[in-house]
Amino acid sequence: MMEKAKTVALVVLVAASLVQSYLLAYSSPNYEPINQMEYVDSGLDGPPAALADLILPEQMIIHFGNKQHTVLPYGHQFYNMVYSDLLKQRSFENLRRTNLPASYLDWDLIRDTRPGIEIRFKEAVPIGTLKSIMKIKEDFTVEDVGISKIWIYESKEEVKTYFLSDSPEIVYEAVQSDLTVKELENKIGLGAHLPAYYPDSRHDYYLPAVDLQMVQYKVPFNIFTEDQLKRSLFPDPGMARFLFERDGAQIYTDGKRGLQVRNGDHWFSYSDPVSVPVESRAETKENLTNAVKFINRHGGWNSDYLFSRVSPNYAFGPQTFEFRQYVGGYPVMNTEQSSFGYIKIVMQKGVISNYERSMINMDIRLAEKSAYRLPGGDALATMLEQSGLNPVAVYPAYQATLGDEKIHLVPQWAVELQDGTYRFLKEPMSEELAGS
Repeated sequence: MMEKAKTVALVVLVAASLVQSYLLAYSSPNYEPINQMEYVDSGLDGPPAALADLILPEQMIIHFGNKQHTVLPYGHQFYNMVYSDLLKQRSFENLRRTNLPASYLDWDLIRDTRPGIEIRFKEAVPIGTLKSIMKIKEDFTVEDVGISKIWIYESKEEVKTYFLSDSPEIVYEAVQSDLTVKELENKIGLGAHLPAYYPDSRHDYYLPAVDLQMVQYKVPFNIFTEDQLKRSLFPDPGMARFLFERDGAQIYTDGKRGLQVRNGDHWFSYSDPVSVPVESRAETKENLTNAVKFINRHGGWNSDYLFSRVSPNYAFGPQTFEFRQYVGGYPVMNTEQSSFGYIKIVMQKGVISNYERSMINMDIRLAEKSAYRLPGGDALATMLEQSGLNPVAVYPAYQATLGDEKIHLVPQWAVELQDGTYRFLKEPMSEELAGS
């Protein structure tokens, strides 16, 4: 009896083994590939941002109509009021390209004689993207035309609104607007008691006639670890392996994606090669929108950032976008020897191929603050003359210097050159306010 039981058990086991072998050999496996959006929680918990939060104007220039001007920097309380009332709530309709002769649109004359507000973006913003912060209706499709300035001014008891591109030949006028002369005058009046600015006679920027009162910071920080980066940037962090070290940089890969970590200056570069036809035209709006979404998922925005550069503007192939970090309303700039203060991302047909940023995460809430006076007027003019530079822009910025425990953000005058690089002016006249 016992022998029969053993025989039956053996037959069952053999039959089960044969069935299992058959299923393994001939059944279709049910693969569940990793969703590229479902990355492991890494602890890089910078807050997300909407595209509308990143394409704000760099500055607003108030023209009083009698050769007097002032500047509202990004984040100033009056800047926020003008932005909220003039850009977000007002409608600009029947946008169309103007055929007016150049003599009629003499911007220098308008600047000096017409009360108005000039709104400037650091980088030209496609009209299609600009619609995310403004109520714009155009007569025809101009979605990808980049707008660098919006000029709203009073003319013969009515409000004129022009959208200027980077090309002086391409100007659009909003034929209809619900903004009244009285409402525009109220906003212009906000700048009545702010420091006076004057336009440079040779270039398209404004300089203060007096010293600027600013704040310098000493900011504590932490640094993203390599493990956090791998968990954030690779769909399956366990597949990411150390490859080699080159020039002090650690190289990791999962066979497709690559991560380069430069611990010396706390910078990382992530690459994810994409296969896109060479003839594929870059759609700036699509690329910009998807760039913001990617950064939201992989590091977020650990400070205020503004869309500051795209290269090329309209082209086939990849586009590079840069977002500049801002503190206290002014951009944070790195020295030539280090990388800091911006996020760079390369997109092609809406797909990311490269992503670079600092591993340093500042905690501005815990910063030590002290007053600082940045020279303006004649002192600034002398500094510019002695520099021997031919700038396309001059603006206050924070020079970031990395210490052992804190980052020092010191106000400086930044000079931007034609090739997109910049220098800091030497400031022998600048000094901290007494008692700071």
